[in-house]
Amino acid sequence: MTYTRENPSPRFQQLLGFYRQLHDGGDPEMAIPPEEMFDGHAIMAHAGFLRDLIEGFRCRSVLDYGAGKAMAYTSAVFKRPDGSKARGLKEYWGVDEVVLYDPGYEPYATLPARRFHAVISTDVMEHIPEEDVDWVIDELFGFAERMVYACISTYPAQKHFPDGSNVHVTLRDSAWWLQRFRARKAALGSDAEFILVVYRDASDKAPEILTSFPRPQ
Repeated sequence: MTYTRENPSPRFQQLLGFYRQLHDGGDPEMAIPPEEMFDGHAIMAHAGFLRDLIEGFRCRSVLDYGAGKAMAYTSAVFKRPDGSKARGLKEYWGVDEVVLYDPGYEPYATLPARRFHAVISTDVMEHIPEEDVDWVIDELFGFAERMVYACISTYPAQKHFPDGSNVHVTLRDSAWWLQRFRARKAALGSDAEFILVVYRDASDKAPEILTSFPRPQ
């Protein structure tokens, strides 16, 4: 069966309920309070690389798809190459607009109705049931005019859902993810390029970087 945004899989709907529960109540078992659950700070590790990509693709608008609580956009301080400091990612990247989307967190649960120069999705795709992966990738490309950036983990997470299952529900290697993104880009005829940053384990200091365009050597 082919699933869609309008008709997601039963597992997708179940997990969405779990995410809302975790966002609101935190994880008592791991002693994670609600305000720290999926707080959105993971994107900070990608901020500099994203800044270069945003500049290279001349992006002025950004959608963070699966932003969590998106704390890095407001509270984090970043140092620019010239030594000056910027508060929040919008100022650090020098863009005109950042829109945040996360269906599991009520303040950002409204799906956008337009396109953006760049779409960013960090630590999201491995949380999507495999049967729903294609339509979610289609949404990323559907929102993107110039580039899609996705950070993907290929190993189990430390967090678990209330039913005991691991929050990383789709564990596939980089070749599989590359094939899925290539296939969906081709099927849609999208002009947006993609950049995949794939982590092989929790301590991976040199993740694979896979792109739909030749990278300078």
